[in-house]
Amino acid sequence: MEILKEAEKIFKQRHNQYGDFVPRFKKTAALYAALLGIKVVGSTICKLIILEKLSRSGHTYIKDNWLDIINYSLMGEILQKLEDQEKKQKVQPIK
Repeated sequence: MEILKEAEKIFKQRHNQYGDFVPRFKKTAALYAALLGIKVVGSTICKLIILEKLSRSGHTYIKDNWLDIINYSLMGEILQKLEDQEKKQKVQPIK
């Protein structure tokens, strides 16, 4: 499980370097949405990046790809929870 500790260390470094990932991924999703003309959310950005990392890792072992996949999975899970909460808040039951 050493790779999880290493991934956590990298996650913290990136947080110090780039700040909170949530607003950054929301901004990236908005840019993709504007470019493609479709709705895109932050968790989808994580999935797309994971696909790219998997594509890169198809021929040879590169530890960095697996570390990134761990962290993008974590971020995707957090973003999807937030997105689901936002959806629930927007849908108010009629009383």
